Amino acid sequence: MSDSTAVCGVCCLRHLSKPSTGWCFECEEGLCLDCKEHHSLLKATRNHNVIPISEYQKLPQNVLEITRNCEKHNEVLQIFCKKHDSPCCRKCIIETHNNCKNLIEIEDYIKDIKSSARFQEVEEMMNETAENIERIRVNREENLTSLQEKKKRIENDIVQTRIKINNHLDKLQADLIQTLYTKVEKANEKIQQVLKSLEKKQCQIKEYQNTFENIRKYATDVQLFLSMKLMETNMVKDEEFVRSLIEKESLCQVLLVMKDTFDTEKIAVSMPYIGKIGIDYSPSHVSIMKKKEMQAQTKATKATIKSIANIFLKFEKKISSCEAGVTGCTLLPHGKIAFANEMESSIDVVKADGLLDFKIDLKPFAPFDITYISKTNTIAVTSTGSNDIKIVDVKSKKVLKTYNLDSSCTGITYTEERLMLCNKTGIHELNQHDGSVKTIVSVKINNYAYVVVRGDKIYYTHLDNHSVTCCDFQGHIQWTFQNRKIITYPLGVTADTDGNVYVACNYSHNVVVISSDGKQQKQLLSSVDGIECPHGLIYDRDNNQLLVTNYEKGAVLYKVYLK
Repeated sequence: MSDSTAVCGVCCLRHLSKPSTGWCFECEEGLCLDCKEHHSLLKATRNHNVIPISEYQKLPQNVLEITRNCEKHNEVLQIFCKKHDSPCCRKCIIETHNNCKNLIEIEDYIKDIKSSARFQEVEEMMNETAENIERIRVNREENLTSLQEKKKRIENDIVQTRIKINNHLDKLQADLIQTLYTKVEKANEKIQQVLKSLEKKQCQIKEYQNTFENIRKYATDVQLFLSMKLMETNMVKDEEFVRSLIEKESLCQVLLVMKDTFDTEKIAVSMPYIGKIGIDYSPSHVSIMKKKEMQAQTKATKATIKSIANIFLKFEKKISSCEAGVTGCTLLPHGKIAFANEMESSIDVVKADGLLDFKIDLKPFAPFDITYISKTNTIAVTSTGSNDIKIVDVKSKKVLKTYNLDSSCTGITYTEERLMLCNKTGIHELNQHDGSVKTIVSVKINNYAYVVVRGDKIYYTHLDNHSVTCCDFQGHIQWTFQNRKIITYPLGVTADTDGNVYVACNYSHNVVVISSDGKQQKQLLSSVDGIECPHGLIYDRDNNQLLVTNYEKGAVLYKVYLK
C-alpha cells in the first residue's frame, strides 16, 4: 500500500497518522473512519464519490497515478472541450480554448459514462483484441504442431530416399557381379574348348611318336619311307591346326578388367546432396475482423443489393480458335484467354483478337478446370482423371510443380493469394508452399463441381441437387439457390463486381444470373442464343464481359450491360 493511500490525508495535515478506510475521488485523498463520516456530512463534500480503500487499491498503478489536476497549470480539471477531445482547467480555457464553443463541465460529460456507448465500444475492443490474440495464439500453436508433423514426414522421406539409393546401389552391385560371373564363365568355356582340342592333339602326336620309334627299329627302309610320307602329311595337318589356333586368337590371353568405373572420390561433387531443406512462408490464414467492420460490411452489402432485372447480355464475338472439348477458362494479361481442353489434353491460349497464340500439351493429363495465378504468372490445372494439380508456367509452357492430393479435384479458382478447389468431399484451400489442404466446407458434392470467390464469399455448384451455394471462409452457408425449372445440372460459376452470380447450366442449356443475396434469378441466355451444354464461364470485371464455353461449340464473348 502506497503512503498516499495508506493514511488519512486530513489527519496528516493535523500531524496525526490514522489508516485510511475510504478514498474520495474528488479530493484525491484517503479518509479515516472519522474523517469519512465528517466528509459525508459537510455540505461541500457530501456528494463526493467515496469508495472503500480496499476497492480503490484494486485499480492498476497507472490508473492510481491519474490526477484530476492539469499537468500544465496544476489546477483542477473542470471543463471538457469536445472540439479538441481534451479536459481543461480554468487557465487552459483562457489560453487555448477561449474560442471553442463545445465546452461542457466534466461532471456532465462523464455522467452515466459506464453505461455509455463509448464505454461499451472500449469494452468490445478489449474483448475483440483478446479474441484475436487467442486466434493468433491458436494459429501459431497449430503451426508449431504442423511443423513437427512436417519434420517427421520430411525425415521419413530422407530415410526413404536413402533406402531407395541403397536399393539401387545393391541392384547395380548384383547386376555387375552377375555380369562378371557370366563373362568369366564364357571365357572359361572357350579356354576349356582349346584345352580339350590340345589334349586330343597331344594324344595323336604321342601315338605318332610311338609308331615312328617302332618303325625306325623294326621296319624296312621301304616301309620307313612310305610311313614317313604318311606321317609328313599328318604333321602338316597338325601344324595347320596350331596355326589356326593362333590366327583365330584362341591363344589370346584372357584378362578381366573393370571398365567405366564410378569415381567414388568424386561422389561428393557429383552428388553433393539428396535434397535441400527450406523454409517457405505463406500468407496468414488467421481471420481477424472487428465488429464495426463486420457491421459496416453487412450494411454495405444490404445497401448494394441491386435488382438483376435490368442485366442483359450483348453478343460481341465468337472465339473461332476455341475448339470443342473445353471445360474451363481463365483470363490472362493483355486480353489473352486460356482454355482447358479436356478432349485434346491441352491448354489453349488465345490472343485478344481471338486467334490461337499457343497450345500447352499435357498428355496424358486431361485438364478439367484452370485458374490464373498472377503472382507467379502460372496456371493451376485440375483433372477428373487424376489426383494431381499441376502448376504450369505460362512463359516456359512447362509444368513447374505438381501437387498430389487424396482424390481428384474439379473446379479451381485463385484470388488474393488463396487457391480454392472443390472435389467430392467439399470445398478446400490448397497451401501452395507445403501442399497441405485445409477444408473450408465439408459437404458431399458431385465430382464435376465448379467454384469461384468474390471478396469474402465462396460460390460453388452442386450437380446432384441442381443448386448453387454461397458460403464464407469459415464455411458458414449464406444461401443456397435451387430451382429445377431454371437450373438443371449447373457447372461453371462466376461473379461480377456487385456479387451477382452467373451459372452455366449444362442440361437446361442456359446461363442464369442470381442476385448477391440468392433471392433473385434471371435467365440471360438459352439454346435459342446458341447455348448448348455450357461448361465453363468467367466474368471479366475490368471490361464487364462474360465468357461462356460450350462443350461442343466453342466459346462466345458477351458484353454485360444494364438497360
